[in-house]
Amino acid sequence: APRPVTRAWEWLVPVGLVITLFAGFVVAQASAMWGGHDYVREVTGLSYAEYVHQGFGQLTVATALTLATIALTVRKAPRDTARQRLLLRGALGLLGVLTLVVVASALFRMAVYQQAYGYTVLRVLVDAFELWLGLVVVMVLVAGIRWSGSWLPRAALASGAAILLVIGMANPEAWVARQNIERYEETGKIDTAYLSTLGPDAVPAITEGLPADLTRCVLGDEPPPSPDDLLSW
Repeated sequence: APRPVTRAWEWLVPVGLVITLFAGFVVAQASAMWGGHDYVREVTGLSYAEYVHQGFGQLTVATALTLATIALTVRKAPRDTARQRLLLRGALGLLGVLTLVVVASALFRMAVYQQAYGYTVLRVLVDAFELWLGLVVVMVLVAGIRWSGSWLPRAALASGAAILLVIGMANPEAWVARQNIERYEETGKIDTAYLSTLGPDAVPAITEGLPADLTRCVLGDEPPPSPDDLLSW
């Protein structure tokens, strides 16, 4: 059972330090978070891949730190009075909102990367994972508003499974092929080497969307055979 502390400052000081850390990070990284193409090319000296990897790492660490802080705080903070509950909701709610800013930054970085180099299945999966982390944080905030979190672990697991199911049913390889073809129509740029690695699910989108010469470049003379091993099934 939880063993709360007796005075508010005993939990508020460490939580306040975490909030201050997050707020300082968001302010210090504002230009990096939202700078886009110009910032990456002219200021950071980073490649687009490094820019995205930093955002993903920051998001993962921020989410883990947020969930650990909230889990510990709700066990230690007293909440017998309305004032104590309001203080707890306010502090942890602010921490959750700052974490959502980091989620938005990571998604923005990936969007910049995709604008520069196109879509891949892996990048789509990373987007989905980042969105799921953001959804988990939102559910934690909802649990704080409702003052009930017993449903939270099951909801987090179910939402992750649902996202994976939706991705599988949406035919991600075909979707990625169509997005890259649309990008080719707008910019004239296309990564045929990557498209050639996509499986049979992408073949109809490629044959319908690309000119014949590019289709031959991607698929060769014959479409790739359908894999029939256990992992593909």
